[in-house]
Amino acid sequence: MDMVGGRVVLHKQPFFDHFKELNKRIIQSLILAMFFSVIAYFNYSNLYEVLVNPLKKAGFSTNDLLSFTLYEGFQVKITNTIFIGILVSLPFIVFIIGNFFIPAFEKLSKSKFIFYLILFLLFFYTGIFSAFKTFPFAIEFFLSFNDANFILRTQSYFQLLFRICLLFGLTFQLPLLVAFLISKEVIKISLITNNRREVFILLLILSAIITPTGDPVTLFIFAIPLYLFIELAIYIQIKRNKN
Repeated sequence: MDMVGGRVVLHKQPFFDHFKELNKRIIQSLILAMFFSVIAYFNYSNLYEVLVNPLKKAGFSTNDLLSFTLYEGFQVKITNTIFIGILVSLPFIVFIIGNFFIPAFEKLSKSKFIFYLILFLLFFYTGIFSAFKTFPFAIEFFLSFNDANFILRTQSYFQLLFRICLLFGLTFQLPLLVAFLISKEVIKISLITNNRREVFILLLILSAIITPTGDPVTLFIFAIPLYLFIELAIYIQIKRNKN
């Protein structure tokens, strides 16, 4: 693989050479994830306070979290540190794995490919941030269905938190999908720019489906950043078309 005129030139290699290269990059990614997981493990007390902050905002304390088995506390700690390790190392992993696939996009320069990866990470972490901020509302929403006493299990709390964060992070890739469809001329820019109100309403409906609560605060926290990112994607595509 060489760089010619700012573009990647692919030299054909045997299948197993590509396979070995991919394995090498996967191993590097795993080592990075484990490295950050170990750091998270030794700083877990501080990270734990951050993770349970939504619970405190919903009116609970850490004493309300209960474990059902002897090993559950250890299991939750390991799971949480691995998740945080992957989350922190994700930018490095994306670039390590992404560089392997650059040659497959012969018409895409390396700088543009890196730009798209940066956008992916920006949208992903914004989605996670939005999920974390709205999680207290989700807790209150779920508790509204409990008419009797209940047990707040530690494992269930963190599983729900991480699932919602991942769901938001992936859903926030919608602007990139829109940009891709526009670039491939599957949809026209005018279809969105001429129907901005309708697009925002559709995002509100999507927010109502994806978010665990139905309150206006959660809907707008989810929908507004998503809409702004779609506008950003359209602006970038318009600038590209002019150039």
